[in-house]
Amino acid sequence: MSNDKNVFNLNNGFTDLWTSVLTPLNADFSIDTNKYVIHVKTLLSNGSKGVCIFDQYGEGPSFSLQERKALLDELIKAEIPSNSILVCTTAASIKDMTELTQHAVAHKVIGCLMGTPFYYAKSSNQGLIDSYAHVINAVLEKNWFIYLHNNPFVVSGTLPHAVITELLRLFPNHISGVLDASENLTTSSELVRSFFANCMVYTQHEKDIMKVIELKSAGAVSVVANLLPKQVNKAITKRSSAHATLTNDLLDFVVDHHPKIPACKAILSLLHHNPQWLIVRPPLVQLGKDALADISKNLKKFAFDHEMKLP
Repeated sequence: MSNDKNVFNLNNGFTDLWTSVLTPLNADFSIDTNKYVIHVKTLLSNGSKGVCIFDQYGEGPSFSLQERKALLDELIKAEIPSNSILVCTTAASIKDMTELTQHAVAHKVIGCLMGTPFYYAKSSNQGLIDSYAHVINAVLEKNWFIYLHNNPFVVSGTLPHAVITELLRLFPNHISGVLDASENLTTSSELVRSFFANCMVYTQHEKDIMKVIELKSAGAVSVVANLLPKQVNKAITKRSSAHATLTNDLLDFVVDHHPKIPACKAILSLLHHNPQWLIVRPPLVQLGKDALADISKNLKKFAFDHEMKLP
């Protein structure tokens, strides 16, 4: 792992803006690897310090183990710095989760974002701990880092504090942070207050970035940064309320009127003048003509300026 002081803070967590990368697809729902690589390079050159691949916004749960491993290989082959990649290794199968984590660690990525296996609802605390422990113990490398993913939109329920506490006790040299995707400021705040002494806590909800940063968080992971990387970066690094407001307005007036992933992809399709960006993998459904027209209209009203060279 990198020891670059510009990447890690005192808690060994990442800092600043990391983008949840939207995944460009071909008509047969396979990943458009070339477009993906170009998009990642564009984000990294326009304000995103790193990228998070295959989380819920990247449609990660919809892709096979082989697809995810192959894409990571392509990013490394394309000379994307490994310490600018956070790999979400969450999977329904503990075997797949273990193999993908081992693969990511072998590439020396900055860390693995790990949610709990999501096939069974209402798993016990011990079951969740056992799941994480199995994966962690299967990785033989010493210097690698884990970000626990509190993601109630994929997993049934929130990640219990008791589970986080026990994992920090068992694996203090590996747990670097908790990423909260609950979109609930109270949940994020409680995580910061409970665990900041032992690991960094981040939000994945753009509307809460400024407030969570004020509570001592060092960065955030954002899907809207696919569209506004410079603005989201300034909201985090400069504590700029003006740029945070711009990001929130995009959510309020454009994105939140529609399912989030198809809406963000629709905006990219309009900016790229490329309908291929509209494609999502089932069970998600791409936006129809009426929804796309609504986004286009509101985008013009919003006077959206992406401020970056698009692939």
